[in-house]
Amino acid sequence: MSNEIYQEFEGLTYEQAIAEAQRCLNCRHKPCQDGCIAHNDIPNMIIAFLEGRGEDAKAISESKTSFPEICGRVCYQDIQCELKCVRQAQHAPVKIGLIERFIGDHYESRKPVLEKRGKRIAVIGSGPAGLACAQHMIENGIDVDVYERKDFIGGVLKFGIPPYRLPNDIVDVRINRLIELGVNFKTSHLVADDESYEDLLDRGYDGVFLGIGASKQNKSNIKGYDSSNVIGWKTFLGLLNIGLEPFQEHFSHYKRVVIMGGGNVAMDVAISAAKFGMDTHVIYRRSIDKMPARPAEVKEALHLGVNFHELRDPFEIEEQENQLMVHTYKTVLVEKDNDSRGLIETSSDVESIPCDLFVMAIGSKVRPVQFEGLKIDDKDQIMVDENYQTSLKNVFAAGDGVTGTKTVIHALSGGKRAAQKMIEVLGL
Repeated sequence: MSNEIYQEFEGLTYEQAIAEAQRCLNCRHKPCQDGCIAHNDIPNMIIAFLEGRGEDAKAISESKTSFPEICGRVCYQDIQCELKCVRQAQHAPVKIGLIERFIGDHYESRKPVLEKRGKRIAVIGSGPAGLACAQHMIENGIDVDVYERKDFIGGVLKFGIPPYRLPNDIVDVRINRLIELGVNFKTSHLVADDESYEDLLDRGYDGVFLGIGASKQNKSNIKGYDSSNVIGWKTFLGLLNIGLEPFQEHFSHYKRVVIMGGGNVAMDVAISAAKFGMDTHVIYRRSIDKMPARPAEVKEALHLGVNFHELRDPFEIEEQENQLMVHTYKTVLVEKDNDSRGLIETSSDVESIPCDLFVMAIGSKVRPVQFEGLKIDDKDQIMVDENYQTSLKNVFAAGDGVTGTKTVIHALSGGKRAAQKMIEVLGL
């Protein structure tokens, strides 16, 4: 396995970033800003960069997205800001993501003047929502303790994104900056099981933020799913993020992998497996054009030789000597009013696909929080009002734990906005 394959692709040089930024038309109505989930002021970020004010450019980006070096890498610009770029009409939008990545990587964040307010909050979860909340709070003079149930900081930024898309050292730079600013991280601490939210408030916290994410993997109860050679996407991508040697140790003897799913996580697994030389197959119940994954991800998977078995639904994973046999039914999509994806009907036509490893990549859901009195919906997602406040006194929430699985920029933006509302509502 090559280290070059494991590493992320090169970003822009300074000259390339300037040339790309000069393509921006600085549109008066700012369509790219409307396309950004966080409503980032992209034109003024680019203007500041072109005028040689790199730190100003980074500050503009951080004011909305918190972490431009991360957003520039993992945001889906092709279906967000770049899709709205006026130059998209010629199929050549300004490469906003690469410009933001350059700015995030090459300029320093301004050091805030920390005037302590004598207030303190607890953040539960160190994923993107929790980190964004923590940054906004600490920069506004509010002490922050971040509780993380795992033994590492970063949540999905560390275990859920392939390192060639988001290297761990990029995340660590941001985490170390938060530590330098005074954020206190407490790992291997499962707050909801160990104590109540009242216990936290009694210990002197003025507010609690829940940024728990959606960490519980979805599973299909197809026959044979409990085989030792059937794993979830978090196991696959988590080992990939630990490092090259652990990944090789666990997966080098697998030559053929079947992945179940059609979303971006499934594409991350498939692309990763293909990059590392595995004979890679994706099974999806609908047709390829109905996949929720970004077209760019599907295109890359196809380019790498991933085999797509569309209109196939697994019903059994059978162990046969030293391999698995994945039995699937052929499906048919039936058109239905107001449903562009169509209803799935199963036929009796069976296709069996052999493999060494089967990866379930059908998304994740919220692991319910055990705080008594916390209102959740039928999907275990935390219910909040327009101020991100939960049903519990002084407890706020944002990110995937509230919305269900969404993108990193949704979580970052939500965590920052929730922090702003906490300061306003609680008078911090």
